[in-house]
Amino acid sequence: MDAPKVLIIEDDSGVAKLVSNAVAKLNCQPVTVSTGGEAVQWLLQYDADLLLIDNVLPDMHATELLQELDSHGRSYPFIITTGQGNESLAVELMKRGAVDYVIKDSEFLDKLPPALARALEVVRTRRRLTEVEAALLQYTIETEAILEAAADGIATFDRDGRIVTANAAICEMYGFEREKLVDAAVDCLFPGDESGPVLPLPGRAGTGDVRKQLRAPREFVAIRADGTPFDAEVTMSEVEGSSKRLYIAVIRDISDKKRIERQLLHDAFHDKLTGLPNRALAMNRIAHVLKRRESDGGQRCAVLFVDLDRFKMVNDSMGHSTGDQMLVDVAHRLVAAVRPSDTVARLGGDEFAIIVEDVHDLRNAIQLAERILQSLEPEMNVKGAMVKTNASIGIALDQEGSSDAEDLLRHADIAMYRAKEKGRGRFEVFNIEMHSQTVMMMRMETALRRAIGSDEIVVYYQPVVDLSKRVVAGFEALVRWNRPGEGMVSPADFIPLAEETGLICALGRQVLHMACRQNRAWKDQFGEPTVISVNLSSYQLQREDVVSMVRDVLQDTKLPASCLKLELTEGVFVDYAKGQLNALDELKAMGVGLAIDDFGTGYSSFSYLGKLPIEVIKLDRSFITGLPHDKDHVAICTSILALAQAMKLRVVAEGVEHTGQLKFLYEHGCRWAQGFLFGRPVSPDQAEELLFSSIDVKL
Repeated sequence: MDAPKVLIIEDDSGVAKLVSNAVAKLNCQPVTVSTGGEAVQWLLQYDADLLLIDNVLPDMHATELLQELDSHGRSYPFIITTGQGNESLAVELMKRGAVDYVIKDSEFLDKLPPALARALEVVRTRRRLTEVEAALLQYTIETEAILEAAADGIATFDRDGRIVTANAAICEMYGFEREKLVDAAVDCLFPGDESGPVLPLPGRAGTGDVRKQLRAPREFVAIRADGTPFDAEVTMSEVEGSSKRLYIAVIRDISDKKRIERQLLHDAFHDKLTGLPNRALAMNRIAHVLKRRESDGGQRCAVLFVDLDRFKMVNDSMGHSTGDQMLVDVAHRLVAAVRPSDTVARLGGDEFAIIVEDVHDLRNAIQLAERILQSLEPEMNVKGAMVKTNASIGIALDQEGSSDAEDLLRHADIAMYRAKEKGRGRFEVFNIEMHSQTVMMMRMETALRRAIGSDEIVVYYQPVVDLSKRVVAGFEALVRWNRPGEGMVSPADFIPLAEETGLICALGRQVLHMACRQNRAWKDQFGEPTVISVNLSSYQLQREDVVSMVRDVLQDTKLPASCLKLELTEGVFVDYAKGQLNALDELKAMGVGLAIDDFGTGYSSFSYLGKLPIEVIKLDRSFITGLPHDKDHVAICTSILALAQAMKLRVVAEGVEHTGQLKFLYEHGCRWAQGFLFGRPVSPDQAEELLFSSIDVKL
């Protein structure tokens, strides 16, 4: 703590020097000015802990100086020194807050040090109080205004425990008239309980014990005159008088503070939207149940992880306020479906957890899961709109000797994801195989994250054949992952993972760049342009600026936009038809070709085909496998080919494996095809040998 700074305002330089020495001996920093004006100017620039003011200054009196400081919003503890004693002046100055009043007589230098010491103790006490207040404000800043504005009650009492004085604040706080408090037993301010008195009162414990404990602030429940309780805090100190020892009690009503603390404690462990316990409290409850079972061998417990299915669609289509109301309604249904002893918690978003205590066997948890699914079946009226939802539920039971709440919740979470994988709107019970699969997927995600950007990611090329010219006219770029120690990983294993984790953006960008760079190399080598088709995930369109990404890749590789074709699934074009994907128009304006991949397998609607910025339809392999004998496949393929021909759209048949299929497609107007009949996806070197090569097919 810095030494207190004392500003000495004295026009007599000799007196100022003596006073300055006295201040310095008390380990303080003295600063001397000779007029009130100088004092004001100094205090406007600097700060002081104590003022030592000569009553009569050359330019003003002490009272005028104090008024001038008040006008600038400055207030300091001060001691008045004067050459003449004046009782009325002393009273006036003490009322203005003077710490002391010292006459400059023959005993001046003897009386000044004690006065300074007392004043400096006040300064130090205020400093300590300020530091304590600051620490309290840092802990509970919400109560700052209330605590600062609250008036403290002050009472003095003697060593026999009889109240001597009581101020107006304490009378108002307790609802007592002053006459009722004075001379009453101090017990009326500090009611005890079964464990004893609130604090050791003087005369009822050893002096040493009292002195050790009195100064420590202590919270207690006080009782008003009408019998109502309130939260209070008391700090006591003792004051030795000339004839008897007195004790001062400073009592603060902390009802608002305690209420806020209780509210903060509640908010820290409860979800603000639904009022349910949050994740922290849920984990605490699980840990408590597991510990109780471990200590007294109680029943098992189960955790149900509940995740609403397709909740994002509600938020996106109807707004977040509707989604919030839906979550509140779901919370009510969940609470109604469980026992009073069970805990329903909201973990965040659309995820809930249910902690089920005293589970006899798995059937209890399964029955509860069934009740929850049934409770969610009826439609909800959310802000006038009828909304229907269901949930995927994962169930996990604690194992013998298990005391890890995190593991139990994680197991339920894993089982919930398995329920989603199996069709949603159902429940699954955790088993160790699920955990192994989850660990495997986590390891794969880590490995894939590391692989993206490295040479582990390779691009293979499957030839696309121009049947009219019987030559390889282009390629479809297909990503492969050459995982160290495991060889080539199937795209079916890592593409869904990349989409789920968001890695698809970085992966798609790398594949696009590799394919465009390779195509540019072929163009430079052969002099003739060819077209490379690259798959674009719908996740990329949702999560990044695809137009800028494609433009940057084309500029970097110096590949003409006409040499690139992007293949997108039907769902993307449905969004375009709804006016949600202007990016497709921008890509087409750049000269990039667009194709519908796997046409007929998604949300096919012939009505929107004419509105789309496409030039190619890729006929899905699932319709080609039965050609030329399967009547349904024949009808579908014939219709699509006829429609495409009428709309002047090219059709590329995927998955052509034998000449029977090829002949049927060619006879019905299909002039482009790809599949194992022409070649499997191959490395860039092998693809180079196929480029512009003739294909020997009999049509």
